[in-house]
Amino acid sequence: MTDLPTLLSKGLRPGVYRWQSDLTPDQVRRDVAAAGWDFVLLDTNEIHDKTGFLDLCATAFDLPRWFGRNWDALSDSLSDRSTGEPEIVLWDGLRHLLEHDHDTVDVALQIFSDDTTNSGQLRVLVHEPPEAETPDLLTSLPVL
Repeated sequence: MTDLPTLLSKGLRPGVYRWQSDLTPDQVRRDVAAAGWDFVLLDTNEIHDKTGFLDLCATAFDLPRWFGRNWDALSDSLSDRSTGEPEIVLWDGLRHLLEHDHDTVDVALQIFSDDTTNSGQLRVLVHEPPEAETPDLLTSLPVL
């Protein structure tokens, strides 16, 4: 496991990664800000379904009012949204959502992994506790 400041200083490529760390989201936010990157927290520890996830994305990514709360609208909104700065998206609580709605996690990972969706800006870190067993859905993701 590489520490976050080192990862950011090396210019982490856009994509979705598994990241095992005992850092809190606030600690990650501070490290990301110190490196001059934008930060988005997706905390799905209390989310149980697609509707809740899309509502969370609307708020977390500050999506426009017209955001349609469906997968196509999320993909379109993320591809239209560019802060001009590289972003770290910390997805905390993925396991919780996975236990309640496997399909939502699967589709969300596909959208976040799509190069046209994230416009080369998003680096999504799926936050896992150290030594956690990896769910099958995540085994193909690169590990940081």
